[in-house]
Amino acid sequence: MRERRALEALIGTYVATVATPALALSGRSPALSVTRIPALAAAGAVVAVVVAVAARRIDDIAGAAATLPVAVASVVPALAYLPYMVLATTPGSAAARVAAVGLLAVLPGIGVPVGGAVLRSRRVREAATEVAVVTVGGTDDEGRDWPVLAGGAVLAGSLVAVAAFLAVTVDGGFEAVWPAFGGVSTTFLLLFGDDGSEVAVTDEGLRVDRAVTGWDDLDGYRVTDERIELVRSRWYLPARTFERERISDEDALLEGLGEFLPRLDRHGRVEAGPTR
Repeated sequence: MRERRALEALIGTYVATVATPALALSGRSPALSVTRIPALAAAGAVVAVVVAVAARRIDDIAGAAATLPVAVASVVPALAYLPYMVLATTPGSAAARVAAVGLLAVLPGIGVPVGGAVLRSRRVREAATEVAVVTVGGTDDEGRDWPVLAGGAVLAGSLVAVAAFLAVTVDGGFEAVWPAFGGVSTTFLLLFGDDGSEVAVTDEGLRVDRAVTGWDDLDGYRVTDERIELVRSRWYLPARTFERERISDEDALLEGLGEFLPRLDRHGRVEAGPTR
């Protein structure tokens, strides 16, 4: 429950941070002038609370947040402040500072789909019934939640762009903006670290350590002389492979996969359908 509330708060923070500066810069609200920082902060707080409360009406908020359209919608509007700052503001002006706040909305914006992916994976993991559990030695593809890592990679690129731009436009230079990015390195270590190699076939999907990939996201599996490969046709979900010699119980893994996925040949043709 606390994790859901945190995601709701993150959504509210993003909407407030990206929308309030836009309203102020548009000049349509005299009460929200770019020079009235206290009024802007109060308006942002109200928007954040209202959006967070409204988000409670979404039943599957984690599943809704962890989608590609939401990831795009939570990044592009914030990044739109970057060309605005370059083309329409003077460095160090009140408008530039307000636009910089809108640009920083990329931080909670990226956190929305990443947080949704983490919560969805946890929910599925807790509800799943395990059919077979094996251990696999470390490979490049094992033990990572790819939607989370993709969000982390976008966040890293966004942070570099935002920090570089603010460092040359905000008074005080790099030293003035760096504290805003404190702790990010720790987050990246948690996201990209390889924290285990337990593989479980469950009725909900394939679990690799804490990350769960639903069966609907997999087209089938393929067995070669050296590897077992899980095939995915979606461009943003790379194939996942396990080296056969590093699997503790290959027969158990193959039997479990055969219950839920078709076995494919090297041309993608079905050799055997799922038994369940």
